[in-house]
This record gives sequence, structure tokens and C-alpha cells, in this order.
Amino acid sequence: MLISISATCTYGADWRQCLEEGDKLYAYRNHEGEEATSMQGAIKKYQEALAGVPKDNEKTLSDIYLRLSRANFELAYYCLSDEDKVLKGYKDGIDYADKAIDINDKNGEAYFWRGVSTGSYRDKKKVSGVGGLFGGGIKKDFQRAIQLDEKCDYGGPHRFMAEFHLATDDTEDASIHAHLAVEIAPNYLYNQYVLAKVLWALGQKSQAIERLQYILSKGPDVIPDAAMENRAIIKATKSTLEDINNKKEPKWE
Repeated sequence: MLISISATCTYGADWRQCLEEGDKLYAYRNHEGEEATSMQGAIKKYQEALAGVPKDNEKTLSDIYLRLSRANFELAYYCLSDEDKVLKGYKDGIDYADKAIDINDKNGEAYFWRGVSTGSYRDKKKVSGVGGLFGGGIKKDFQRAIQLDEKCDYGGPHRFMAEFHLATDDTEDASIHAHLAVEIAPNYLYNQYVLAKVLWALGQKSQAIERLQYILSKGPDVIPDAAMENRAIIKATKSTLEDINNKKEPKWE
């Protein structure tokens, strides 16, 4: 059952309470079946907190913008199916990351979430100019994130830089970044999945299968705060291995 949170924090209530309640709801996304409800609740609380924060408290504003970028992206990516709502989630992820960067352009995680949101938006809407010609802005965001905070989101900048290079058939650089992501967070199972995908593209199929089997040897709670993400990757891995076992070219997520 979803944790009980007060109905509203607006109209004079302490914004700190809103932020705390938003964080509790966001953490609750790791309970299976509660992902969408908890993240929608978290977004609402963060927006309420944002309305109450003094405008000169730039650090807190930047932190809340970052939370909103992350939560909107993850809600769209993991929970939504309606294309318009998914695109809106990604666009909100971009816009809130922009706001965070406007306040603090040395925050690597803000560049990371902007790059992820932008890349996902372009995957859905391929003719979009968001992210610059050929996605150059996305690559720059990941490069900047690596420069500033390569370990954020469990090696996320390296993980998605690997995906970016793989999409452009640069398997050598993809391999470098995929290995770095796994080195930073081996039990964030998406890192293992991306490395498996890269190894498969390099023709190292037995090594790729070993990585997929490693994923299935773990439970989603191997990192309790990433159970939602790990659960999704375990599901994708089962589908990928089923394709391989049936002698089909796998449909990588």
C-alpha cells in the first residue's frame, strides 16, 4: 500500500516538508506495482515545494529542479505508454534540467538528465531538432556530465555515452564507456545490459551471454534504491536471452 502523505503542502506549509514527502514518495517507486503512483505523487510534492522556496535560495531551487527532471523522465520511461504523455515527460525532464543548469552549470547530474531526456525524446520523435543536429547536444551533455560527475546515477553518463556511440556504430568507444559504467556500479544491472549489447555488436557473443546471465543471477534489490530500474532490466534480459536461445537475433531494449 502506498505510504500516506498529507494532501497538500501549499498555502503556507513548510516547503521543507513538501520536499521530504516528495523524497519519500520517490523512494517508494521501488515497491513493485507502486511505481507510477509514487512518482506522480513525488512530482506533485516537488512542485509544491518549488512554489514555497524563497527565490534567493538557489541551491534548493536547483536541487528541486533536478529531482523534477529525474522523476519526470523516469515516470515517462518506466511507467507511461501514451506517446503524447511520454513525450511530455521527456520534455519536462529537459526543461527542469535546463533550469537546474541555469542556476548551477557545474552540476554533472543536471547535464546527465538533460542528455537522457533529450535522447529519449528524439528516439520517440526522430525528426525533432531537440538536442541539436545529429544529437550533438546530447553527446556534449554526456561529455560534460562525465567531466563533472561520472559516477552520478550509478555511472549513468558512461552508460548512456556507450548507448550513444553504439547508435552511431562506434563500437570501440561504446565498449570503453560500457566497461567504465560496469566498473563504477556492477550491480546497477542496466550497466551490465548495455555492456552485453556492446559485446554482442562486437561479435563477442559468449561474453555478452555471460553478462546477461550475471543479470539473472541477481535480484532487483541488489541495490535497494534502484529496484525499479533493476526489475525492468531483469525483464528485458529474460526476453533477450529467450531470443538468443531460440536462435533469433535478439531485440535489445
